[in-house]
Amino acid sequence: MPTPLRLGSYSIVKPIGVGASSNVYLAISDKTFASVAIKQLRAERLSAPYRGLLANEVATAGSFQHKNIVRQIDADLREVSGPYLVLEYLNGESLDHHQNTDSLLPINTVLAVIEQVAEALQYVAQQGVVHRDVKPENIIMLPNGLVKLMDFGCAIQTGAASKMVAGSLAYMSPEQLDGVPLDERADIYSLGATLYRLLTGKNTFTADNPFDARIAVLNFPATPIQTYRQELPANLTTVVHRALQKEVSLRYANWAEFIAAFGNAAHEVRMSVQDFDVYRGFTTHTQSAIYDQLSASRQFSRSGFSRSAMPGE
Repeated sequence: MPTPLRLGSYSIVKPIGVGASSNVYLAISDKTFASVAIKQLRAERLSAPYRGLLANEVATAGSFQHKNIVRQIDADLREVSGPYLVLEYLNGESLDHHQNTDSLLPINTVLAVIEQVAEALQYVAQQGVVHRDVKPENIIMLPNGLVKLMDFGCAIQTGAASKMVAGSLAYMSPEQLDGVPLDERADIYSLGATLYRLLTGKNTFTADNPFDARIAVLNFPATPIQTYRQELPANLTTVVHRALQKEVSLRYANWAEFIAAFGNAAHEVRMSVQDFDVYRGFTTHTQSAIYDQLSASRQFSRSGFSRSAMPGE
C-alpha cells in the first residue's frame, strides 16, 4: 500500500516503522503543528480480529496518563483506507536493538529501564488492566534515559480470560497459554523474561520450534541466569527467577512487592565496586574465562601477596 499523503487532520511526512499488522508514519498535526506517530492497519490486516485489537488498544489505554506510557492522542477506527491510532512521537529506539549478546546495554541502564517499566505496569494494574505483551520491542528508550511502554493491543481487564492467546512466546506467562483469568502477576513474569533477555541476550529457554517453545513455557524452569552471567549478584538473580516462577503463587504477589525487591537488588549493584560490564558482549565461554581470571586476581590481592604488601616496600 503506498504511503498516504494525509490521514484525517494529519499530514504524513514519511514511514518510520512496520509492525506485525500496521504501518507507522511520522506525521504533523494540522491543529497543533506537533509531530505525531500514526499507527495504521495495513490493507491485508483489515479483518475483524485485527480491527478488534486496534479498537481494544484505544478503549483500554486511551485515557492512560503516565510518564512511562506512550500517550494516545487521537484515533479513527472508521477510516476507509484502514483504522488508525495517533500517538505521541518519540525520537528513541526500541529495546529489541539491545536484546542480543553483541548489543547489550550497560547493567545500570538495564536496571533503570526495568525500574521505569515496573512503575508503568504498576499504574496499568491500578487501572485494572493486564498488558499481556511486555517485551523489549514494546519498550522505547529516549536519548535522555526516559523509558516508555507501548502497544496495548493485547491488553485485557484484570480477572478476565481471553479466547485468543496473545503475546510473544519468549515472554509469555504459562497462564496466558492456559487461557485462564489473568492478573498483574502475568506481567511480572513477562517483565522478568524481559530483564533476563536484556541482561543475557538469551531467552529463558531454548526451543527449535513454536511447539517446543510452548512446552518449555508451560513446563520447564528458566535456564539459570548464571549460565550466561555468572558474575551477577545473588540478590539480582533471585529477583529474576522469582518473577519467572511457573506457578503464579510463587511469584511476587504484586508490583509493590516486585519493585521493593528489585530496588534492593539494583541498589546493591550500583554500590558494588565490581565492574559487571566487563563481561558484556562476550560469548559465554569467554565470559567464564574472564570471570575465572578476575576471580584469581582478586584472590591473589586478598592473599597478602599483592605488590603493595610485598616485604621490603
